[in-house]
Amino acid sequence: METLLDDDQVSYQRSLRKFFSTQWTDDQVRADMVAEAPDRTTWQRLSAELGVAGLNIPEEHGGSGGAPAEALLVAEEMGRALYGGPYLSTVVLAANAIVLSGDAAIAGQTLPGIAAGEETAALALIENGRDRSRAPAPEATSTDEGWVVSGEARRVIGGADADHLLVEASTPAGRSLFLLTGTGGIERIATETLDPTRRMATLILDEAPAQLVGSDGQAAEIVLALKPLVSLALSAEAVGGAARCVDDTVEYAKVRQQFGRPVGSFQAVKHRCSEMQVRLDGARAGVRHAGKVLVDRDEDLDLLASVIKVFATRSYFETAADMIQLHGGIGFTWEHSAHLHFKRAKSLELLGGTHAEHRAAIADVVLASRG
Repeated sequence: METLLDDDQVSYQRSLRKFFSTQWTDDQVRADMVAEAPDRTTWQRLSAELGVAGLNIPEEHGGSGGAPAEALLVAEEMGRALYGGPYLSTVVLAANAIVLSGDAAIAGQTLPGIAAGEETAALALIENGRDRSRAPAPEATSTDEGWVVSGEARRVIGGADADHLLVEASTPAGRSLFLLTGTGGIERIATETLDPTRRMATLILDEAPAQLVGSDGQAAEIVLALKPLVSLALSAEAVGGAARCVDDTVEYAKVRQQFGRPVGSFQAVKHRCSEMQVRLDGARAGVRHAGKVLVDRDEDLDLLASVIKVFATRSYFETAADMIQLHGGIGFTWEHSAHLHFKRAKSLELLGGTHAEHRAAIADVVLASRG
């Protein structure tokens, strides 16, 4: 599947893997899980040395002008390393939303700091937490002094520590996007989730001052364009995580002795490892193809993203489950990283739309094509 990458992309992926193998070890993953504040040093080094923060940001704002295939490689290697830094929240969600809005003033205000890795951002979407919640969704009101936003935004990735907060809120014109200004009227509550390697928060807003991003009522259009980009980034993460599960499991099967021989020599274990690799190859091929489509725009990106999201995240979940079983007793312990992959895999299934939602979208396209 590497034939779908050019030489520069292969070299870039190798550099990313080398960085994470030395700078983001399993011990650092666990240290970051319990730290009061997220690690910023690693993110700043990633941005300075490998340019990850500016991949999707235009050159006039300090970015590289858009590199969709490389952006997926970054997500893949972060998934492999269980890195939970601000890439998803800042680059994939917030920065892309600002670029899609076409708001030059907001872009000039936020994107240079993001591209340099000096500032982070988070995007709160209305749809993220409305199920099972009776809290009021964010609403924006125009006053003589400007816009203010009130309500509650849940499951905001990176929301507890982000320098910039973007919030989708309802207005008389529809759903609109706002950049919160200052700290007044904002309460951030860190929330514990299934995946301890990725930080989320609840934002409680009480007439928080804000700037309109783009035009009033434009958020629905922005979110629609953002969805496939998010789905593919999550899919790439899943591919990286699954690859790590396969590598660790195969290596363990080579050295773990049972009945005087490596467990990997048993046919049942060989078959299970082969199935893990087959799932990985299929998911990786889909993500690689998506990277090409992001550049060429010669296929239905929404349909492709939904198909890949379902397959890649489910493959990761099944592979992580196999990893636990094939490691035997140690695979069920807190000290081993298998459970972290299992939890990350399940969270990826839920983020960016559930499998049921994506399958419904796929069905709509297929049925519509048949008249």
